[in-house]
Amino acid sequence: MNKEDLLQQIKAYEWNDIEFKEAQWKVPKSVYETVSAFANTQGGHIVFGIKQTEDSFEIVGVIDVDDIQNAFLSALRADNKVNHDISIQESIVNVNEKVVLVFYIPESTRQNKPIYLNGDIRLTYIRRGGCDQKARMSDIENFLRDAAEDRWDSQIFEFPIENALDIKSIRWYRNRFYQINPGHDESQTDYDFLYEWGYIVKEGDVYKPTRAAIMLFGSPVAIHHMLPLPTLDIQWIPAQINDPLPEIRWLDRAVYEDNLIVTWQGFVMKYYKYAQRPFNGIDPHTLMRNDTPRDYRVIREAAINLLIHQDYADHSRKAVIKFYKDCIQFWNPGDVFGSDANLFEPGEKELRNPRIATAFRRLALCEQAGTGLRMMKKQWQTLGNPDPCLINDPSQNSFEFQLIISQHQISDHYPINNGEVSGEVTGEVSGEVTGEVSGEVKEQLPNEVLKTITILQKNTSMTRKQLQVALNIKSQDYFRKNFLHPAQQLGLINMTIPDKPKSSKQKYQLTEKGRIILIQMVKR
Repeated sequence: MNKEDLLQQIKAYEWNDIEFKEAQWKVPKSVYETVSAFANTQGGHIVFGIKQTEDSFEIVGVIDVDDIQNAFLSALRADNKVNHDISIQESIVNVNEKVVLVFYIPESTRQNKPIYLNGDIRLTYIRRGGCDQKARMSDIENFLRDAAEDRWDSQIFEFPIENALDIKSIRWYRNRFYQINPGHDESQTDYDFLYEWGYIVKEGDVYKPTRAAIMLFGSPVAIHHMLPLPTLDIQWIPAQINDPLPEIRWLDRAVYEDNLIVTWQGFVMKYYKYAQRPFNGIDPHTLMRNDTPRDYRVIREAAINLLIHQDYADHSRKAVIKFYKDCIQFWNPGDVFGSDANLFEPGEKELRNPRIATAFRRLALCEQAGTGLRMMKKQWQTLGNPDPCLINDPSQNSFEFQLIISQHQISDHYPINNGEVSGEVTGEVSGEVTGEVSGEVKEQLPNEVLKTITILQKNTSMTRKQLQVALNIKSQDYFRKNFLHPAQQLGLINMTIPDKPKSSKQKYQLTEKGRIILIQMVKR
């Protein structure tokens, strides 16, 4: 940090990467908490010789530079002050004849975390915003889990093997595996196949599943025994990402409590329901319509990354994908496993769940190691959108990836606003869902919306109460939230007196879009 950088920082404020200390005559005891916090999070600068006065900072300088510097560095090297050596970089900055000491505390490697004080692991600190906070026990457990050489997904999960696996999921995986990787022995039993690739292990004559086997191919009962929360939550939200929370929190939602194969199939089906699919001719190999969405490769990579890199041992939070009007947000528990400094650079990266990641890569469902983020960035730009945004937050043990949508393309990426619903899932995506390259999957509107417009199809118009009675819904709030408002938002029904929404004579009627949707669904 040079003089210009320091002066610029002083004009701002303390945040997650800088901490000011007066330290004119002695080293403050609290500075060691900051050392622990920076080392456990994303690194940062500690600056001696800066005094805070109300809401501003003043350069007062360090009086005895050598004594203060030596006292600080010697204490850090002393036994048990910190549990691992920290490669601190120190520098001196002169400002108006006042000496300021600057120490850069780098982020420690995952193998060395947590960095704690005085030999007491309970004295572990994390940097959150401009504060040093004592780590919770769950934070410490996250550090210890990530530091272990034995990865979570390779550990044995004690569950009877005969009840642990879903045969349909294994069959789907093996069918696609042999298509992508010809030449392997297709006559193996499922157990032999999973044993060969390291997803189940043998103890004597007994097969036992690994956590990766349960996550990928687990039966519902095994998944529920291992994970207390859903695998994935997908939401379509009728607002922009920075808007206040809308009255209708989401227009459509799907929550999956299944293994990753079933969850992936469900995600693709749901995504295809609303995706724009331009007709690009006939595939000469399959003789099927080539109408894969233009953004499919990027969405697929982002979704797969979310599924394979998250921290499944975090039992307090679940992964969420939110389709906003102006952004697609992918959020999961578990920060970047290694360093986030070179995420967009080529080369292998450390993996939290290497067995799960390899399983998807063997099916060519995601890019090769070290290329996914670069591909998504390039492809998203090619589609006319801004650079994707990623937020790696070690302090919260979370990772967020945002695909920002250009204003002029919002309607293309959020067709649910226009009441458009896709019909068939074909081509490339059909193969990924069904394990084949043919067949169709028919999708419908959310059941609540479909019921609402179907009732109105039989009547010219109806009051809210008449609709509610016809649908046998007792709660007015529930009816408005799940039936009436979503149908209005989709443009499938409207008010007969729109300028007086609270009129006692207010009724609802089917729109032209609603009639067209019903006709199209009948034709299918």
